[in-house]
Amino acid sequence: MVSLLELTLQLSRASDMVSPELNHHQRLVAYITFNLGEELNFDEKKLNEVSVAAILHDIGGLSMQERINVLKFEAINPHQHARIGWLLLKDYREFAEIARIIKFHHVDWNKGEGLRFCGETVMLESHLIHLADRIATLISRGEKIINQKDQVFEKIVSASGQKFNPDFVKAFEQLKEKEYFWYDLESISNGRRYYKKINFKDQCLDMDELIGIAKLYARVIDFRSNFTAVHSEGVSAVAKRLAQHLSCDGLTCKKIQAAGYIHDIGKLSVPSEILEKPTSLTHEEFALMKQHTYHTFVLLHQVQGLEEINEYASMHHERLDGTGYPFKLTGKELSLGARIMAVADIFTAVTENRPYRKGMQKDEVIMVLKNMALDGKIDTRIVETLITFYQDINKARIKAQKKARTRYDDFAKLLV
Repeated sequence: MVSLLELTLQLSRASDMVSPELNHHQRLVAYITFNLGEELNFDEKKLNEVSVAAILHDIGGLSMQERINVLKFEAINPHQHARIGWLLLKDYREFAEIARIIKFHHVDWNKGEGLRFCGETVMLESHLIHLADRIATLISRGEKIINQKDQVFEKIVSASGQKFNPDFVKAFEQLKEKEYFWYDLESISNGRRYYKKINFKDQCLDMDELIGIAKLYARVIDFRSNFTAVHSEGVSAVAKRLAQHLSCDGLTCKKIQAAGYIHDIGKLSVPSEILEKPTSLTHEEFALMKQHTYHTFVLLHQVQGLEEINEYASMHHERLDGTGYPFKLTGKELSLGARIMAVADIFTAVTENRPYRKGMQKDEVIMVLKNMALDGKIDTRIVETLITFYQDINKARIKAQKKARTRYDDFAKLLV
């Protein structure tokens, strides 16, 4: 069993890693939101939902520049990323209510008229996150946070009634006098332990539920770029079929399928401007791109119960001869699942279209894989299995990626 909460926290952390300016931003906003909700006597259910929404409120910021734009108190084009966050999360039962909160978290109060926006009802929880988010943007990391409390409060009060619900501002007035609140914000912003933990309600996921959430994460990972919009779906489908043809048991096949969906979660730390670059990466850009496997491992390592899935997912760029990355592991140190993922990732990458080349045809693909196997980089038995069942495995990839492309295109149309 795997914790939905821990998975959610790691997704939030990954999306905040794209720039030093975003470091711990969603965690800060969640902490402020939780404390404000307590001051307002929110019941346990409402407090949990608004806190989870806060920890994911900027998940729709697909590019680094989008995320940085909304860190200003007067945010630039703030509603786009909020709508994207809603679109990404709304179809998943576990996040449906949270998606509604996120959708309007930048709507101004406007003397109460902000309870409606574009013909839709705006939840009070959205307005609470709006206030918490703006408080977080006013905090400067360059000086002691507690020394900023009066100037932050003055700025918030000046916008009470227009930007913010006055009742929520009064709650902040009460909260600001509690020193622990500012000390905790300082600790969170520096990645240290802090006094008051958010009491999130958790849910344990069985393997089928985990695969469903992993699909959501694949969407969040891949939809940041048109160039990668279907990649994780393809890797997952190929890896699962390879595992089945290699006679892996049912549970292992499911773990490999889930690993395929989340193998690139570390790419949330890579600016989309690099992911979408249509020409060759510079040495510095490639070095940044290579870090994604390390970040995948570190993020998933925090989640109990994901140990095997993490190994399969984060080792997909390791090579049997020890020339891969990030751990320079050799064949005897790499499990069958990790070996399968490496072949699945290469196969999917060379067969799908990229901005700088068309996907390779069957003969070219087989040559690439055979040469890598002969060079001792990837598992010969897995390559032979893929070649033997090439049509079936490629058909599974095409089917999965066509569905993913349709979802991405529908998603993109809604953003126009």
